[in-house]
Amino acid sequence: MSEHNQIGKAVPRLDSVDKVTGLGDFAADIRLPGMLVGKFLASPHPHAEIQSIDTTRAESLPGVHAVITAADISEKGQFNPASRFHAFLARKFVVFAGQPVAAVAADDLATAEEAIDLIDVSYRLLPVVASIEQAIKPSCTAVMHEQHGMELGGSAHSQEIARDKGDQPAGQDEKSPNVVDENTFSFGDVDAAFAASDVIIENTYTVPVVHQGYIEPHGVTAYWDRPDHVIVWECVQGVFAARDLIADTLGIDPTKITLNATEIGGGFGGKGEGIFGPITVLLAKKASRPVQLILTREEELIGANPAPHSVIWIKTGAKADGTFTAVAADILVDAGAFATGWIMTNIATMLRDNYRFEAWHLHGREVLTNKASVSSYRAPGAPNAHFAMESQVDEIARALDMDQLQIRMQNVIREGDMRTTKELQDRIGANEVLAAVADHPAWSAALPKVDDEILQGRGMSLGSYSGGSGPAAAIAYLEAGGKFRFVVGTVDLTGSYTALSQIAAEALGVAVERIVMTKASPDHAPFAPMSAGSQTIYAMGAAVLEAACDIRDKLIRHVAKDFEVRPSALALDDEGVYVVSQPNKRHTFSTLYELGTEWFAEYGPVAGVGSAPQRQRAPGYAACVAEVNVEPRTGKISLTRLTMFQDVGKAINPLLIEGQLQGAAAQSAAMALWEELLFDGAGQVRNKSLLDYRMPTALDMPAIETIIVEAVGGDGPFGAKLVGEPPMTVPISAVANAVADAIERRVCDLPITPERVWQALHG
Repeated sequence: MSEHNQIGKAVPRLDSVDKVTGLGDFAADIRLPGMLVGKFLASPHPHAEIQSIDTTRAESLPGVHAVITAADISEKGQFNPASRFHAFLARKFVVFAGQPVAAVAADDLATAEEAIDLIDVSYRLLPVVASIEQAIKPSCTAVMHEQHGMELGGSAHSQEIARDKGDQPAGQDEKSPNVVDENTFSFGDVDAAFAASDVIIENTYTVPVVHQGYIEPHGVTAYWDRPDHVIVWECVQGVFAARDLIADTLGIDPTKITLNATEIGGGFGGKGEGIFGPITVLLAKKASRPVQLILTREEELIGANPAPHSVIWIKTGAKADGTFTAVAADILVDAGAFATGWIMTNIATMLRDNYRFEAWHLHGREVLTNKASVSSYRAPGAPNAHFAMESQVDEIARALDMDQLQIRMQNVIREGDMRTTKELQDRIGANEVLAAVADHPAWSAALPKVDDEILQGRGMSLGSYSGGSGPAAAIAYLEAGGKFRFVVGTVDLTGSYTALSQIAAEALGVAVERIVMTKASPDHAPFAPMSAGSQTIYAMGAAVLEAACDIRDKLIRHVAKDFEVRPSALALDDEGVYVVSQPNKRHTFSTLYELGTEWFAEYGPVAGVGSAPQRQRAPGYAACVAEVNVEPRTGKISLTRLTMFQDVGKAINPLLIEGQLQGAAAQSAAMALWEELLFDGAGQVRNKSLLDYRMPTALDMPAIETIIVEAVGGDGPFGAKLVGEPPMTVPISAVANAVADAIERRVCDLPITPERVWQALHG
């Protein structure tokens, strides 16, 4: 990192003081004169026809200023009944328990809650589809049927399955009306490859519905400052997407919506474009007052958009020397009441993308049930896929009596190899990550001695995620006082503004302290992609870099003209632009600002623009080594050590990267051991509070060591790759493999609870 001045430095987050002193404004911190409290009435039924809604009693309650239903939505708005985001208020039908049916705006929370109780809704109950197993039956009632306004027949990507029926798990049927997306990826002769295998492993792996676990629930404030203009404050990951959702669903010109992203207390994919913005905007319009809607934790757990439940049947083969031969899989994804259209495909493609197989046949289906619709959660689908595949890899190694690391190094995908989609693999850092694991005592050292009655285990896993690479733009200009202001529309979800400031400072040759990173609404900022898909540095960083180079070139041209020298004779430092051969001959940045802005300016204000197109993704590879202790009498698991490894391309800020690796490790390990949204047979959430939905605490997690690997690849700024999502893919399976190592049995259903461990041990 010696060739850089700012890149590679562990710069503390620039917003640290604001965060710890409470100066940052989160969704619930917005306070406006005359602001009302918003509250929505959630359907108690998972599936029903709304026959009537009577809001008379609620509207007559003192202190109530507005009551809305779907009847208040303008006909100018778009309505796609297949979209959860368009179904922010149920119209004719409710399709999951927790779906908003009506909403109120009142003087205070108590009045709003009382008004909700006074709304009378008459429902005609419909059959509930509560599980994948039920949903795929040909005789099953459709979650969404013709009277709901949805098309049937599955995805345009559907392909005929040409596979021996004996290789498929029982109960499959391709005619269910609830299969809304289907895809098949095939290559080679799977049957011949299995026939040539010396070892074949076949299992079914399940991952339950889990919540993203952000500490701050959804929150929105809306205020119509003019009859045709609304200002919105919302904790979202994508301000442009959130604005456009409100505009599309309510029929409002996007330029008449000012969308301000507040500080965000976590998102992890669950707060992409928001869900509840349109409700709040409608309430504020009808009440002619500002309205704030903040969800409770119960409303979050029941009716937000969690990560999906999946069932993956997988069969893998290998030769005696450890060479992988074939993989066949059938993937079922429970999408809840609305299709995602892509998470199942993510799982299917990622299932074999990390390893070289001679042949594969991967069939995936996304299925609707009467549950809250699912969405992204940090590398969406990847933990599900890697739990299945990495468990299989360990089982193959165990059957062949091979080292788990060695079998991965032997079969890992390499540059130029064919991927699941038959595209060729770009340059990646998988080998470098595995080499780092091989060199680290986390894998090679003996396990520490414990009580003889305790079972100990160590496991590892390899994982990857491609992330996003959306287009992005940034504006930069020279400010009074000689600082550089960069205006961006991206949301600072993880300290990204600190890393973006380092990129800008490096390009300009100045200190980070001279950079001012400003978040702006779509009114004032050029387009920014959603802070999701690990693309903030890869996409927005590229735009910031281009804007910094643009303004740097303009400054040099101006000074070259003033000093009558060639541009190549000039350089920048933290004070200004100077002649390399005469360092004292210079214009400071303050002077350059004045020369561009005073009454008798020599040139115009100095500004730069950066516009980065969508580019080739650079997959990020990560590995994890986990250690556990298991009490065989109770099945209790103690997670004692986690070591994370990741190729980040070029570490812009190692301190922030370590935080990302540690946070992802905790979330992924939690999926392995604790977290699960429980549904009963009627489609109701059973554990709708944090007393019952088990998230890990500091007492559950060991110290997490992080190893940053830098491997060349991709075209991110200064060689940076994605960071936030690859580490989510590996602890889930490393922990599962460690438990299997300890108890010498495989638990295939997550979370790996003490009950499941005890049952595995005692049969």
